[in-house]
Amino acid sequence: MGKPPPLILNGEQPGPKDIEMFIVGISDPARLRASGGYLFKMGLVGEGAEEEMKVLIAICPAISEGERLHHYDIDVADPNPIIGTISATGDFSLVFKTQKKNLDEGERKHWRNRFVAFASTLLNVGYRGVGSLDWITRSLLKEMGVFEAVPETLARMAQLAES
Repeated sequence: MGKPPPLILNGEQPGPKDIEMFIVGISDPARLRASGGYLFKMGLVGEGAEEEMKVLIAICPAISEGERLHHYDIDVADPNPIIGTISATGDFSLVFKTQKKNLDEGERKHWRNRFVAFASTLLNVGYRGVGSLDWITRSLLKEMGVFEAVPETLARMAQLAES
């Protein structure tokens, strides 16, 4: 994959201050606990097209004004998003929807590229947390054969970019 694609955050091209606030929010243990963690959807645009590929992340706190928010309230302009959470302890849960249980190599590569783009982009913009992948994510990635060796962290996932 090479250099991580640029980030579009909640529908807009973020400036340096926006990125800093985003990274602090998802990296800082106190902020994670205060927000109850975060819910997000991640997608790609320009994948395989002539336009520049961009990573789309739509994110919101898991709890706002005392109310639990839901993934169905989050919209990202991609019909095949990764749906995820960052727990109050900083663990990532990353899942995806597919119509079949046995993915062919093209489908595995499609999802692998999305997971790597997500991890690479977060690290590229300064993510400072541990980035542990929860057991649900690791089990799904193993069961679906997305990676030969299932990564345990975002950093390890980002290293698995295909040449």
